[in-house]
Amino acid sequence: MNRLLNTNTSVSELELMQRIFESDFSAVEDLYDKYSPLLFTFIRKILKDEQLAKDVLVDIFSLIPRRINYFGFNTRNPYTWLITLAKNKAVYELRKRNEIKSNSKKLEEEYAIPKLSHIIEPLELEKAYELKNNIETALNKLTDAQQYVIYLGFYEGLTQEEIAEKLKIPHSTVKSKVKTAMVNLNENFKGKTSLFTVKNETVEMIYPFVLGCQSNEEQIKTYNIFKASEPFPWKMLGEYQNLVALLPVILDLEKPSEEVKEKTLNRIKDLRSEDKIKSFEQVSSASLFLKIPKEEESVSKEKFEKVENLNVDDIKEREEKRSAKEDEFEPVIPFKPGIEKRKPEDFTEGRGRNYSTIIIIGLIVVFIASGVMAYLFYQDRTLYYEAQIQNLNSKVETLISENQNRSEIPGLDELKNPRIIELTNLNGAINSGEIIFSYADKRGYLHIKHLPILDSDYAYQLWVSFDNEFISLGVFKVSSRPDYFPFTLPETVNEGSLEFYLIESNAAGSRRPGYKIYLQGKTE
Repeated sequence: MNRLLNTNTSVSELELMQRIFESDFSAVEDLYDKYSPLLFTFIRKILKDEQLAKDVLVDIFSLIPRRINYFGFNTRNPYTWLITLAKNKAVYELRKRNEIKSNSKKLEEEYAIPKLSHIIEPLELEKAYELKNNIETALNKLTDAQQYVIYLGFYEGLTQEEIAEKLKIPHSTVKSKVKTAMVNLNENFKGKTSLFTVKNETVEMIYPFVLGCQSNEEQIKTYNIFKASEPFPWKMLGEYQNLVALLPVILDLEKPSEEVKEKTLNRIKDLRSEDKIKSFEQVSSASLFLKIPKEEESVSKEKFEKVENLNVDDIKEREEKRSAKEDEFEPVIPFKPGIEKRKPEDFTEGRGRNYSTIIIIGLIVVFIASGVMAYLFYQDRTLYYEAQIQNLNSKVETLISENQNRSEIPGLDELKNPRIIELTNLNGAINSGEIIFSYADKRGYLHIKHLPILDSDYAYQLWVSFDNEFISLGVFKVSSRPDYFPFTLPETVNEGSLEFYLIESNAAGSRRPGYKIYLQGKTE
């Protein structure tokens, strides 16, 4: 392993990403120490400009904490996410230098943010370097033409149209060469030949998408097409994204200077300061109402200074003027009597207090009466529901006694060489289940637990993926017993890798799998 590689395993990369998500900016430095040699070498390979590569590296590590919410923690794949982020930023910078028009900052970040498949194998830096010999051998087995096509798309940042123009060949030929090169690279890496050839036009867009030989706008548009397609092999997309992300580990690492690290950390400190200023402004804005204007403060000061210089005659003169002003502005009352004014007694004050007391007492009585009525009502409902529960319990006991000596599912014990596959929920929910099936009998059973009951217009549909083809095994409702559902396997399914998906569909069933996957599992 390269001596410049920092493989400190005390803290995993996934934990560092989690700390960054929690605004722990010190984790960015740890992530920089791990990844900066590889990312800097990779970026410099694309840009062929050392200073520009340093600037892009700083931009990348300042972008990570600002866009960490786009990282899919359920994929557990920080390596491919960071490699893709670095490649996209470098390629965008490369294209920006060669284009006359300047794209918006929004488009730059939308293009740069990695768009990984939600079904992708976990991968971290140390594991990637363990696969270095595998990917290097797989690449060397390709023809020179295939290697050159991958190089032009991955390191030169050329689109398929630009590759066609550079090689003086038709665009359709480039598309074919890109697909052939990627398929052969994947087969060489896995050590086995693919038995399935994709003929779907949308799926074939995977190869230029993962290689990056599409324009900025086309790359974003392609991913949106993937999301709108049913069914779509997300596992295949994730497999090729990991494959391409392994290419930079072949490069000879070059560590960036300490100046770059210092510049990166200063940029991170600025981000931290911006967060503090934003939170401080919300608090300090209220204190503006407590400040005394400088004008009033100066006026008050002048007043006090003038008082010190007054003598006794000035004071008497001011008192006379003040009394004259008071008489001048005194309101004129017709037929004003010359006797002393006296405030009339308010006889309604005591009466109002009595009314308030009566109203409060009345409200208390009404509140108590309402509480008593509510208690009697809910007590009656409680007794009613207790009776219903007892009735249901008796029915359950009757069903248990009637079915105690019966086999739970007829035919379950008759399966030849049964296989059991655990079904799990990737989102951490308690939903679970299992598939019990037999290759020999070409049939099996779906057993599910804790799945939510769907509306009458929807149901659960079981799909099996065999040789990258999706086959429906049936539509199931979980609103009543039994919780074991039988299904039949197609005759084309033989001993091999199977993947099962339980997906929400309409009540009549769908011709293609949807996106709402509740459970999934596969054979070992």
